[in-house]
Amino acid sequence: MISIFTDEINREDPLRAVELAAEWGVTHVEVRSLVGGRFPRVRDEEMEAFYARVCDAGLAVSGVSPGFFKCPIDDPSVAEGLSEGLPRACEWARRWGTDLVSGFGFDRGQGEGVPAEVVDRVGEMADIVSREGCRLALENEPVCWGGTGLEAAQMIRQIGVDRITLCWDPGNSARAGSACPYPDEYETVKDLVAHVHVKNYDPRTGGWVIAERGVVDWPGQLKALRSDGYGGFVVVETHLAISPDAFEVVDPTFSGLEANSLRNLKFVRECLGREV
Repeated sequence: MISIFTDEINREDPLRAVELAAEWGVTHVEVRSLVGGRFPRVRDEEMEAFYARVCDAGLAVSGVSPGFFKCPIDDPSVAEGLSEGLPRACEWARRWGTDLVSGFGFDRGQGEGVPAEVVDRVGEMADIVSREGCRLALENEPVCWGGTGLEAAQMIRQIGVDRITLCWDPGNSARAGSACPYPDEYETVKDLVAHVHVKNYDPRTGGWVIAERGVVDWPGQLKALRSDGYGGFVVVETHLAISPDAFEVVDPTFSGLEANSLRNLKFVRECLGREV
């Protein structure tokens, strides 16, 4: 199933993002940021109004990304994130019809080797999310512990595969230094994958690129996911707001981010053999 981040369509106007997602024929959206701030750190009224528009557009929510714990493990915000932030995120995820909450493994700083304290804390995060009726997927993220798929998988297996799964982001893994996210890393982590983010990275420039152009072999990766019986979402997360180049912009009113996200959505559909 294909989903798309609303704030990867339009970062300033979530309602326009929802409208465009519906026009583009997707069935689900992923939620990260709203006008008032990052989910769920906004007023209840804003979240209620946003979800009403999602429903009015005939869409559903595939997952939420609250972004907790990209901070050092000893940051004062960690306690509040565990006691209040995660339960609130899960409450609203359930209200919105999803149980998928993605999370991060704390700022890695300059350290080498995942500290045991980090593994324990991420395990605590997973238990809180489970207790609140949801499931936690650890997203591999370059600035955090679990930057590559291999490192994230090591953490997940230490915590227990019955407690936490992997939000597999090959683009992030490439940015974290992986030379071959697919097929090499994927073959090692594929049994843990519960959610997938689609973007691409060019190590020569150190920047994000259109999904079809970077180091990640997305046609091969998407084919492998299908062959392996993956039943979760692939979520378009473009990360490229510059004006598109070398291809036709289908609508001159689109921003660079909107045009690039539509381009990536079409590319994913082509790879999966679905109608554009």
